[in-house]
Amino acid sequence: MIVTFDVYGTLFDWERSIKGCLELLGVNHEEFFREEFRRVSGLTQYAPYSQILKQSLKSVMGARYSDEYGDALVLCFAKSPPFPDTILGLQKLKTKGHKLGVISNTEQSLLAITLCGLQNVFDWVITAEHTRFYKPSLKAFEKAYEIMRVDPKRVLHVSSYPSYDLESAQKLGVKTVLLNRYGGSWSHVVSRVDELVHILD
Repeated sequence: MIVTFDVYGTLFDWERSIKGCLELLGVNHEEFFREEFRRVSGLTQYAPYSQILKQSLKSVMGARYSDEYGDALVLCFAKSPPFPDTILGLQKLKTKGHKLGVISNTEQSLLAITLCGLQNVFDWVITAEHTRFYKPSLKAFEKAYEIMRVDPKRVLHVSSYPSYDLESAQKLGVKTVLLNRYGGSWSHVVSRVDELVHILD
């Protein structure tokens, strides 16, 4: 089976990493996340995700913003830690012979830092830099599976975000599973990556 994953918030705890950085900068994290979502949702053409992060921070910090703060936030994002179940769960799936990929709203250079040491686990690493579209746009998934040269109906997509990922993927005929990091409901739900083994058996 081909299994694709969202990365940040699903496999890696970007919120914890970003919140820690924002706290040191004296920035309200809820305000920042609202601004980040507004910018991603409002894009009419591709822009690097590092640029979106910096622009979001600049918007909420105002005159206090500096390029050094922006660079620090981007690095905090890129170095987001894996959730405790991520590495073992991915290794179990790989051992079972499943082909694994990621589809992420970021750029290649940042994701390379995040996935350091795990590159060999994934058969495909697809970012918005490749597709030129951001999720939840249906085109982000269409382009990703086109690049992967796979039929979406042969894919299981896993994410912690129903509205950001699962709804769009499902429209393409992709099988979908909610990895329940933050609550929410979906037709198929797991609480750890390794639980996917039982769904796929």
